[in-house]
Amino acid sequence: MKKIAHIKSTDILIGITFVLIYFQVYWHYWLVKLLNGYVINTLLPIIFLFCLFLFRELVSHKTSFTKRRAYSVILPLIFYAFFATISIVLNAEGFGEIKSFLIYIYSPLLIFISIVRLHKFRQNDSVKSILLLLFIAGIIFSIYVAIIFSVDPQGLLAMPDIETNRGVISTTYGGAYGVGDLEAVRYSIPGISSTTYGPILVPLMFVGFYFKKYTKGKLMHFIYTVLILFLIFCVLKTVSRGPLIAMFAGITYLGWRNLLKTKEIVFIASVLVISFLTFAKLALLRLIITLAIFIPFDIPFLDAAIDITDLLKDPRVEVAPETFSQILAHPFMGMGMTNLINLQELSYGKDHNNYLSIAASFGSLTLVFYLLFLFLLFIMTQKAIKRLSWNPTSKDLGIVLSAGLLALIVYLNFAPAELHFIWIWFGLTAAWLRNAEKEIYLKEGFN
Repeated sequence: MKKIAHIKSTDILIGITFVLIYFQVYWHYWLVKLLNGYVINTLLPIIFLFCLFLFRELVSHKTSFTKRRAYSVILPLIFYAFFATISIVLNAEGFGEIKSFLIYIYSPLLIFISIVRLHKFRQNDSVKSILLLLFIAGIIFSIYVAIIFSVDPQGLLAMPDIETNRGVISTTYGGAYGVGDLEAVRYSIPGISSTTYGPILVPLMFVGFYFKKYTKGKLMHFIYTVLILFLIFCVLKTVSRGPLIAMFAGITYLGWRNLLKTKEIVFIASVLVISFLTFAKLALLRLIITLAIFIPFDIPFLDAAIDITDLLKDPRVEVAPETFSQILAHPFMGMGMTNLINLQELSYGKDHNNYLSIAASFGSLTLVFYLLFLFLLFIMTQKAIKRLSWNPTSKDLGIVLSAGLLALIVYLNFAPAELHFIWIWFGLTAAWLRNAEKEIYLKEGFN
């Protein structure tokens, strides 16, 4: 009985840790206010996961590193960390900067390795349990967001900032966005930005599709449909381009893999069209304006008095050539993240493209191995999905994880930084891949 209780308590702690990391709860305005201005150290839940991997899994279970092709995705990460470390040592000024940037590089890797090697995730039932927990938590946080933004959105923007041990926490990270007569307060969890809140929800939509498919009863099917539509609504209300494009990529993949039926795709497309023509008109307009920067055409929904030239001056687009020039000037070891940020603050502001930021800050070699990791993880997952035809439950779980993986790979073109929730998804995908390889080995041998 004691052993069973211990396992259950550990599972609860792991679940809490995943929610803390994935939703960045330590930055939430309500929690910081509750703790009287204290922000929980973001490394604590990561260290907990890693220690669990080191002590409970290696000591208690006495496991060895089983030879699996899935572990080959770790090799590019080793080189990624190696070249990033060299760049940090060469470019950072003082021990404080070196420590901060090493934490920035290695903390996501600790999340990934801990998830892949945790004994708990050697069964896909545990992967599904965590995904369901994240889906439910995403719904709860989004209900909280919808309520506070519906009651008094302008009052929310006027709420006072909180001085904390980690700087100032504000409710205005969503902020207001408007074009002409169209204006909206962008949805976000107070304390984190709308550009982060949106992509947090996108993979969880796909989780909803999975559980809807494998849930019995019309009532539960209806409930999951409503919850998925609610998440889509919240993403649209962020008025953020990255999450929207990532969502389109993931839904397209699910349709290609036949996890979504044709009538479901038509239904979702109809919902999106109606949304874009009603409450999400501003989100559509922002996408169209971005497209018009590269392919000039007349923009709909605009008042004739609006100066289109000003609309097409997007700092996040205009900063890209500047970042490219820095990559060319410092091709191998980069120029250092502090130097890049300081330079961008003098012109268009911080680049919202994680790929370009990696190359400019840590060098092109670092980016090459980062991209190689993503490529291997995605391609190996597709091969495993193809070979799991006899097990549709496991296969569909891999399809959902792949849809989230593809969506996040797309989103990294718009990401302001290396965000930890992305690496939770990477880790769960790699854990599924390892489990799938075991299934394939037991079924048909390891070829």
